[in-house]
Amino acid sequence: MTAFIVERKHGVKSGPPENKMGIKSSNTAELYFDDVKIPVENVLGGVGNGFKVAMNVLNNGRFGMAAAMAGTMRNVIKQSVAQANTRQQFGHLINNYGAIQEKLARMSMVHYVTESMAYHISGTMDDGGKDYQLEAAISKVYGSEAAWFTTDEAIQIFGGMGFMKATGLERVLRDLRIFRIFEGSNDVMRLFVALTGMQYAGGHLRELQKALKNPVGNLGLVVNEGLTRGFRKIGIRRGDPSFGDLVNPALKDSADLVSHSVGQFGETVEALLAKYRQGIVDEQFILKRVADAAIDIYAMTVSLSRATRSIKEAKNTAGYETKLVSTFCHEAAQRVSQNLGLTRSSRDVANFKAMSELAQEMCQQGGVVQEHPLGF
Repeated sequence: MTAFIVERKHGVKSGPPENKMGIKSSNTAELYFDDVKIPVENVLGGVGNGFKVAMNVLNNGRFGMAAAMAGTMRNVIKQSVAQANTRQQFGHLINNYGAIQEKLARMSMVHYVTESMAYHISGTMDDGGKDYQLEAAISKVYGSEAAWFTTDEAIQIFGGMGFMKATGLERVLRDLRIFRIFEGSNDVMRLFVALTGMQYAGGHLRELQKALKNPVGNLGLVVNEGLTRGFRKIGIRRGDPSFGDLVNPALKDSADLVSHSVGQFGETVEALLAKYRQGIVDEQFILKRVADAAIDIYAMTVSLSRATRSIKEAKNTAGYETKLVSTFCHEAAQRVSQNLGLTRSSRDVANFKAMSELAQEMCQQGGVVQEHPLGF
């Protein structure tokens, strides 16, 4: 694959602008390259390096999306809080009701995580880091879904008024929908995250297989691996990374949850690779759960890093951030455990197979398979 700089003077033609759901200020049109000839000096990045060029472009686009989504959410949350502080129902401001409080708190948590991801990746790039494609993909997935969730909840807080154009929220929601599709759809990005995360585990297993062919010459590796797996069998986790000394003591419990989640992730991935081997690339039901676990682990990590910095610098919001991150990590660790557990549960794997069969039958029938209750 080779990348080219293509100019209109080369004969490229475009169709009329598409009538889109959102981002209407940005024209989208079909391009036609019939008999277009590109001069050799317009090759970009060298012959055969087009895929690398495309990935660099996508990486830059993905990391910027988290920042854009964080800014959007900040404004949406401000509108939501103003509504909660002024709207009365049943004789009380709605900010007194638990249902509204939970919405606001969750909006704040996912915004904090998205913003933390954006600045973590930016810092990595500023420090000269080149390998941030995985983090960029995760931030794209998380940020686009967090912004959709936040805006949807904002409309709910506004009630019927949220459905009206006057609030501006319906336009935000329409504009946001594309972010889960372009720069690599979130479905594809989850497969990328899962398979990339499995590469290291696959390499480790290959090294272990080599060592087992010569156990005497690789006694240390074999014994250590055997002890680790033996301890796991009796419920003792050995070899999980420790993050407790990297965060403020107020966040140590949350850091321990991350450590445990990372250990669970590694153990699960090794088991999946041992079971499916190269066939894991076709197990998309399973890969989605692995990706969601990886995304939550990264979300916990960047949030803990940011909150620790706020405590260290004695920021006015340090106490709030500590409470927010502790709450988020508690729930995220539960999701990690649940998602990883689904991949190893025979009953849930059977469910995945059943869903595959149901979908195939729908496609064969051209839509809904079951009959209408009234026989229509």
